Amino acid sequence: MIIYYYSTTGNSLYVARELQKSLPDVELRSLVTAGQEEAPVVDTDCVGFVFPMHYFGLPLQVEEFLQKLTLANSPYVFAVATCGVPYWGTPFMDMEKILAAKNCQVQAKWYVRLVSNYIPYRDIAADWRIAIRAWLAEKKIRKIAKAIAGREHHDTWQLLKKFCQSYHDKWQARQQSIDENFQCDKEKCTACGLCEKICPRDNIKRPNGQPVWQHKCVECLGCLHICPVKAIDYGDITKGRKRYRHKEVKAADLLRGISAAK
Repeated sequence: MIIYYYSTTGNSLYVARELQKSLPDVELRSLVTAGQEEAPVVDTDCVGFVFPMHYFGLPLQVEEFLQKLTLANSPYVFAVATCGVPYWGTPFMDMEKILAAKNCQVQAKWYVRLVSNYIPYRDIAADWRIAIRAWLAEKKIRKIAKAIAGREHHDTWQLLKKFCQSYHDKWQARQQSIDENFQCDKEKCTACGLCEKICPRDNIKRPNGQPVWQHKCVECLGCLHICPVKAIDYGDITKGRKRYRHKEVKAADLLRGISAAK
């Protein structure tokens, strides 16, 4: 079994790891690293994808990877979307459209609710809420692993499809301007380079030590959350708000799955 994960703040990597612990013979692959291959091919009887939702849909890099991936021998395909609010969105519908063109199906899909890292919308949840979601997620992941082991089919709600699809499409259409809201406080910045290393799109350069965004952002917010001195903000709205990384995932684990692609 191969599980591809896409993660810059740890939720999806955590879920992928927990599935790996519960299932036999599982290989985890960073989707960012695998996406650097010109024509990736996976030939196994079971393949999974674990990713966050971006603007109610698939992250752009997940979409691009699926479009060029070849799935051999009609494997059992499953997908897990980590999110702050489940059921709103079309990530699985988007995924199914792409794979249908390759004569493949997604046999099982689930949402796992953890913590949203999208602090331009609102601050990170309180610790007690994070703890409750972690406990519920752990129980759900065990159920998911059992279903995958039995190659069960599983469907899930995808609500407000037209609204969510329109919202996602509008966001995707303005990709070149997405990162215009990011700013760096040069007085705080220590030029550690973590923002450049965590970026899955190679969208950050540091000609003078501080980050300069290159207008091909996928808005994963990895740079904002990994900065150890909170020098990076999304406009003024995120100033004073907490930063997030899943407590079971180290920054080095995230960087390992991204830096190898650079």
